[in-house]
Amino acid sequence: MATLLDIASDHARRRDLLSDLTSRKALRLWRTIDPRTLDAGWDRIAPALTALVAGAQVTAARQAVPYTNAVTDAYGEPAGGAKLEPRLFGGATREGRELAPEMFAAVTTTKNLIAGGSGVPAAFRAGATVMSILASTLVSDAGRSADRTLATGKKFTRSVRVVSAGACSRCAILAGVQGYRADFERHPRCRCTSMPIVGDEIPEGFYGSPGDYFESLSAAEQERVFTKSGAEAIRLGADPVKVVNARRGALKSTKRPDGSYSLARLRPKQIGAKADGSPLMVYATPEGTSARSSWARAQNNLTKQGDDRYRRTTTLRLMPEQIMSMSTTPERAVELLKRYGYLY
Repeated sequence: MATLLDIASDHARRRDLLSDLTSRKALRLWRTIDPRTLDAGWDRIAPALTALVAGAQVTAARQAVPYTNAVTDAYGEPAGGAKLEPRLFGGATREGRELAPEMFAAVTTTKNLIAGGSGVPAAFRAGATVMSILASTLVSDAGRSADRTLATGKKFTRSVRVVSAGACSRCAILAGVQGYRADFERHPRCRCTSMPIVGDEIPEGFYGSPGDYFESLSAAEQERVFTKSGAEAIRLGADPVKVVNARRGALKSTKRPDGSYSLARLRPKQIGAKADGSPLMVYATPEGTSARSSWARAQNNLTKQGDDRYRRTTTLRLMPEQIMSMSTTPERAVELLKRYGYLY
């Protein structure tokens, strides 16, 4: 008899295959467009593209039925309960927006890059990347929404995140159990799914917390997912969630003309000068520095600056990478990790 982990893994594999296939078909349509006549090309492919993605969304929703039934059977729960209408999960984004305007972002991205001086071939490839990500994510989102909807209809009230193999740090820190009132957090092309559970016990093979997932990885994988310095900080006792979120806050986010955002690589900040006159650079983050953070409030120097919505501490919050690089002993690293709120 298949275990709960087998059931969840097989479901995730089937959904990944569907989203990947849809992404490839969407790309084939995109590549029939002549980059010199983007608008005309889009008008030509939009109906077929919308039908493709909407159909795949319905298929993804249908996958929720045998999946949820298999989980129900494995728990020995009654087979009745509400039924799913898969057709209602096709044709819109998770937020309820229409598909065609959402996927038009591929055209907008291409135009903006060309206007900014990029070559047409490079801009068109960037548009293809946007198209691929959108098609894949829209299908996965519909399937996850159907999973959650049907499980709720069958009276499940809790779920465990099925963290896929090779998951990124953003997914790793979401490992654990949650209720059905909270949205499933994901990033574009997220491979994670969720599985409904009965009671408080986490089934064998699933991760109940980010720490559980971290401990399941080899040292090399820990450093690949969380970065070398981040992994070392976690080994010393730092909270994986705070380590990852701090890195998120230190990424520079730039809003594009089409409303999307780009993230630059982590860059150090100058906080002064060394004795020889060269700049003193450190990696720091604004994450967790507002009045909403207990760490920031403990600094006793909150102030409101410029157009910022929140008061923030004037104390620079160092990144785990910076702390690990400047610590000569593990004891010193732990001391600083506590000082900057990564450890309790």
